[in-house]
Amino acid sequence: MVKPSFGVYLPLNFPCKEEFDKLTDVLSECVDFFEIGIPSPKPKYDGPTIRVAHTLIASRGYPLGLEAVESLPIAPKKPSIVMGYLEDIGLGKLAKVVEHVARLGYAGLLLPDLSFDYPDNLGDYVAAVKRVGLRPAFFASSKFPHRWLTLYASHEPLFIYLGLQPSTGVELPIAVERNVRLARKLVGDTFLLVGFAVREPYQARRLIDAGADAVVVGSEVLRKVLREGVAGAKKFACMMWDAVHRR
Repeated sequence: MVKPSFGVYLPLNFPCKEEFDKLTDVLSECVDFFEIGIPSPKPKYDGPTIRVAHTLIASRGYPLGLEAVESLPIAPKKPSIVMGYLEDIGLGKLAKVVEHVARLGYAGLLLPDLSFDYPDNLGDYVAAVKRVGLRPAFFASSKFPHRWLTLYASHEPLFIYLGLQPSTGVELPIAVERNVRLARKLVGDTFLLVGFAVREPYQARRLIDAGADAVVVGSEVLRKVLREGVAGAKKFACMMWDAVHRR
């Protein structure tokens, strides 16, 4: 992944399969990477906009959880990460899911509930991804103990995703820049990705200036899709890309 980078989170089949395919194609012109979300029946660490998106996907008959993983398309043209809940996948299926994700050309599998709900299975996850030649990716809240961040960095991950809020799409407090600077000191040269509640170009630029290597936006992109269509989402994404890459 290049530094700096801008990425977009898109739930699989949002708002429908045809529009999802169009979005990954059109947005490839102004993003560095994608996070492809696995629709969940219980997106417990997502904010209201993304929860609505998951509900919309389910209402249209698209698969959720493990079935959605099994229906994943080949990875988009840009580097892409799969993001899903371990609760939906199941510990017993983790190894096969990792193999499937790698076979389709995705760069990694991010499990946001791993750290919160399955900390004792961290080693199982790391072993599973390394077995297929991928690197682990970890989610961390800005409220996590410092030792967790240093532990994650010791596994030489693809990235550490620092969530700036407990859930996506809520207001971004001033203290987040301080949290990014602190995280940078703790993880050293590890690729540091930040997200949750980023909705304006100036916010993205300030987070890069504070020490983040990449910014990912989800909720605001989904709102643009619903209100302004693919063209509106592309215009917004290109503005964010410009802000992140501005010297």
